[in-house]
Amino acid sequence: MGAAFWIKRFLVALAVAFAVLMVAEFAKGHSPMAALEYAGLWGLATGAIFTLASYIRYRRNPACWLPDNRKA
Repeated sequence: MGAAFWIKRFLVALAVAFAVLMVAEFAKGHSPMAALEYAGLWGLATGAIFTLASYIRYRRNPACWLPDNRKA
């Protein structure tokens, strides 16, 4: 999986987190600028953590740890 995959994954996580947090902040009655700041900062953090955790899991690749007992 190349860099483009991980960038797209980060952007999708960022967009989803941003949208959910923006709606939640508007529902609480915060001003648009405060909601934008909150959703932007926490969206970045959420996207980065999600992508980093996925990348670490991908690098470990536990599926490769299984022994190959098949006969050739």
